[in-house]
Amino acid sequence: MTDSTNNATTARQVLTGIDPAAFQHPLDRQATDQLRKVRGFDKVVAKFIEVGIERVEYVINIASSVRVGPNQLPKVYEMMREACAVLDVPEPELYAGQGGVNAFTSGHTAPYIVLETGLLELFDDDEVMAAIAHELGHIKCNHVLYKAMARAIEPIIEAVGDMTLGIGSLLGMPIQAGLAVWDRRSELSADRASLLVMQDARPCVSMLMKLAGGARRIVEQLDAEKFLEQARAYGELDKSRSDQFYRLWASLAKDTHPFAIERAKALNDWIDAPDFEQILAGNYPRIAPPAVAQRCTHCGSMVAPGLKFCGNCGYLLQASTPNTP
Repeated sequence: MTDSTNNATTARQVLTGIDPAAFQHPLDRQATDQLRKVRGFDKVVAKFIEVGIERVEYVINIASSVRVGPNQLPKVYEMMREACAVLDVPEPELYAGQGGVNAFTSGHTAPYIVLETGLLELFDDDEVMAAIAHELGHIKCNHVLYKAMARAIEPIIEAVGDMTLGIGSLLGMPIQAGLAVWDRRSELSADRASLLVMQDARPCVSMLMKLAGGARRIVEQLDAEKFLEQARAYGELDKSRSDQFYRLWASLAKDTHPFAIERAKALNDWIDAPDFEQILAGNYPRIAPPAVAQRCTHCGSMVAPGLKFCGNCGYLLQASTPNTP
């Protein structure tokens, strides 16, 4: 880690108009491109939107969680407001719900974030803000629709398979596999967003460390620098072909997130790269929002200004240009 990220930032640099392409991880971009090439994926996206699974999630959430606001968990609410201002993201709804050390985002047209109670109990204030910033990164990078699909795709494919004597399951396997790969890699971009908001590596790394092995009774004994040393040692495994295979095999055993160690190493590598400092200096591509309705290049439907996905086919619209100051 460089010295510039080791000091807490009292006045964070606001990244007005930043295009998510400025910090999207190459593996995320690659997995997104590959996912869209999977046969039938566009039809699955359109059907997912049509059925309204995200709406069901939302109704369940508001019935079982606490809405965070100026007069309800105001400290957490202010964390979100500041993070939104830095990353230039419209404020989503924020909730606290019962659960483990976890947070998630849903609702691609009206996003909302849920922080589970295990996370709020284990993380300190800076780490909670880093977790909120991570979820805002998913919103900024237009991950929300595909993340909701990744959470729901397995039971959907199983149900379709039961109704089609297993044929639906076979046809859906490439889509499920593609979503699983993309889901893991999208976390790397969201981690970068968290770092851009915090502008301090310590809470981002300690957040990952606690996800890997944190517990309230031992939290005072954890050391983020030692965790980074472990991450660098893990990176050395790439030097052996057999270790490369074992790493690949181990990564496939995980469900929705890469290993915390892998995420820490990827984040540390980006801290030491020039892109991070250039962004904080204001040298980054900026979004140029469409002033009028646009036509989806995938299905040809007209899409209202400001929407990120086509409501007909679910295709991600390209509405930004790499303008730099």
